Amino acid sequence: MPSDAKARRAASKKKAALNRKQALNGGDGGVSSEASSLNGDSAPVTPAMSANNSTNNLAAMVGDLDLQAAARAVTGVLASHPDARDVQISSLSISFHGAELLTDTNCELNMGRRYGLIGANGCGKSSLLSVLGNREVPIPDHVDIFHLKREMPPSDKTALECVMEVDQTRLYLEKEAEELAVKTDDDQAHDRLMEIYERLDELEADKALVRAGKILFGLGFSKQMQHTAVKNFSGGWRMRISLARALFISPALLLLDEPTNHLDLEACVWLEQELRNYKRILVLISHSQDFLNGVCTNIIHMTKKKLQYFGGNYDSFVQTKAEMDENQQKRYKKEQDEIAHMKVRVVCLCMPTYT
Repeated sequence: MPSDAKARRAASKKKAALNRKQALNGGDGGVSSEASSLNGDSAPVTPAMSANNSTNNLAAMVGDLDLQAAARAVTGVLASHPDARDVQISSLSISFHGAELLTDTNCELNMGRRYGLIGANGCGKSSLLSVLGNREVPIPDHVDIFHLKREMPPSDKTALECVMEVDQTRLYLEKEAEELAVKTDDDQAHDRLMEIYERLDELEADKALVRAGKILFGLGFSKQMQHTAVKNFSGGWRMRISLARALFISPALLLLDEPTNHLDLEACVWLEQELRNYKRILVLISHSQDFLNGVCTNIIHMTKKKLQYFGGNYDSFVQTKAEMDENQQKRYKKEQDEIAHMKVRVVCLCMPTYT
């Protein structure tokens, strides 16, 4: 038997589809104000906040203490539609302690794409992820973000319990579903509503336990380890728990900085297979070319204070970049030959003639 919450969501989904059909057919598309509510009077909490800071007070204090954010100066303008699932920031500039990392460039992240962020060491790749994760640029509130940047703090909770802590995320999604249900004539709102219903189904209690256990097992946790207190794990294993939380919540924008650092080969292979099927927006930094080849659909090259976009995986990027460099070298050689030829002509024209 389905749970009451699931039954109510199914009814809401039917009502949203019916209202949308009526709106497209010229009907009034009205929606009853008696929409189901599971979150009571609780204040809206973004999934990004709940994902990173709901573990305990220590995690919240550490999350708020971002010393690097105070040294960054960031500007950018939201170029995509406020209700769109894609994120596009134009005129993006980032400076750190006065040093420019990015200058007047565009950040374009499209739903369903998996981006590999590459560039020279120290160019600002991690800073860019922090800017996105901290919402230092205008990102719509409905785009929930999980930025994997630190391990789970020690606590008496088991690894499985930490992964299962999604109540705030579920409540936020249910509240957003209620708000989107009244926008019957907006195609983007309808697509977003269907995505929320899909995520809520994944967070159902009967499915969540199995899914959380499967993710932890893939990352190397045995059944006994899944029921072990987090405080008994080393930092590397606590980082795996944070990664498991990110995969379990499956946010609209997932930011991973070197996710394979604390994984053995078997866990790396499993993670590659898992991320290869990620349906939302993924941005990852990795020094493993094989991992980028197996996961990414697009490459973002951070160079010369700009973001350059390439389709395909890392190998495709290398081939395309080599062809671009070769063509650029040919153009340069041609221009130099033309300049030399023009100089010879100028010298010939300026030479005095004797009769």
